[in-house]
Parts: sequence; C-alpha cells; structure tokens
Amino acid sequence: MEINLSGQRAIVTGASTGIGRATAIALAEAGADVAVHYGSSRKEAEETARAIESHRRRAVIVQGDFRDPEATRKSVEEAILALGAPVDILINNAGSLIARTPLDQMDAELWQEVIALNLSSVFFATKAALPHLGPGARIVNVSSIAARHGGGPGAFAYAAAKGGVMTLTRGWAKELAPRNIRVNAIAPGVIETPFHDRFSTPELLETFRKSIPLGRLGTADECAGAILYLVSPLASYVTGQSIDINGGQWFA
Repeated sequence: MEINLSGQRAIVTGASTGIGRATAIALAEAGADVAVHYGSSRKEAEETARAIESHRRRAVIVQGDFRDPEATRKSVEEAILALGAPVDILINNAGSLIARTPLDQMDAELWQEVIALNLSSVFFATKAALPHLGPGARIVNVSSIAARHGGGPGAFAYAAAKGGVMTLTRGWAKELAPRNIRVNAIAPGVIETPFHDRFSTPELLETFRKSIPLGRLGTADECAGAILYLVSPLASYVTGQSIDINGGQWFA
C-alpha cells in the first residue's frame, strides 16, 4: 500500500542531519510539505531543504536552540506561520547526548542542559504546536533504546530524559485521543548517524555491534520508515506506542 501524504504539512525538529533529515525527506517523498528545524547546523539544514524540494515539495527552514523554552516556542510558531495551518504532523526529534559523563562528574548545569534539550523541548514544542494541530494530526516523539536499558557509558541523564519522552507519549496519547490526535514514539538503537560520530569511539561502536543479533548498526532511513508508518493511515489504530528499532539489541 502506497503512503500518500499529499497536501499535508509536517514539522521535523532536529532535521539537519541523521534521523531528522531522513524523516523530513521521507515525508516529502510521500507528498508532505516540511518545516526543517535546526539548532546550529545551517548548511546541513539547507541540504535537507534542497532534498525536500527535489521531490517538488515545499521546505521552510527555522532555527532555534531547543535548550531554551522561548526559542523552542518561537521556532515552532515560525514554522507554522511559514507552512500554514493546520499542521498535520509533528516529529519531535531534536536532542543530543551532549557529553558522556559519569555520575560523580555530572554537575547541575549539565544535568539541566541534557533534560532541557531531550525532554523539556518535546513538551514546549508540542505545546506551541497544539493549537494549530487539526483533527487527525499525528505526533511522533523520538526516544531511544537508552530509555529501555539505561544507556551506554556516561549516558544516564540522556537515558532518563528519553525515558521521560516515552512517558509523555503515553500520557499525551490518552489526553489527545478525544481530539483524534495520535501520539507515538520510536526508540532507535545504535544508528549510523553523526550522533555516534561525535559521542562514540569506533571501539565502543564495535562493542555495541557485537551485542546486536542482526550483527550491524541501523540506518537513519530505517528509523524514518517506522515514523512514516506511524503518521500514515496504516497506523490509524496505533497510539501511545514506542516502536523499538534496534536490530534485536533489546526486546521485552
């Protein structure tokens, strides 16, 4: 069955690289116009926008530091102003490990930064978008396998934030169901993206790979495929779920 999102409007946060970029492009391939949010990577965001436009869909670019609630609100509102309303799809993907830090070296400032970027931003972005989401809108939050198993070395704060994202997903699915707004999440495992280029050594990645039954790391496109399913009519009876995309590295 072909997924057709023609005439729909989507916002993808953290869309300059990795899972966000792959998702923005997949949505455009399915027919959606897309707002591309970025934090600091303007050049990469422009590359994402060009890829969207190559599919003859409209792309708009917005910037905002999602550690800051006011900047988050302004970015989302700017995206809606540029795209038009109602918005059909919101992908809350912006986030970062920031740094691998053991417990005895974690200070209050870094803790707050990790929580702000990976958890609070999901709340503030969704709150800003909510008045402009029409009936039948879909929200997909990007969590992590770290929420399932506590994270890799020095990633407990990130894992805690991503666990919060899963809980928000369940709570919002209940709250927004009467408005016919579905809310789901994905929980990627170890995915080949700039995230791991920055935060994981080749040796650590090899350790991760050996723990994955499928014997390889995942790709951003494989995550985008799951998101595309969740925002499509194929998932019309799916809400409050977190889909694990990890090659079998973790499962209940």
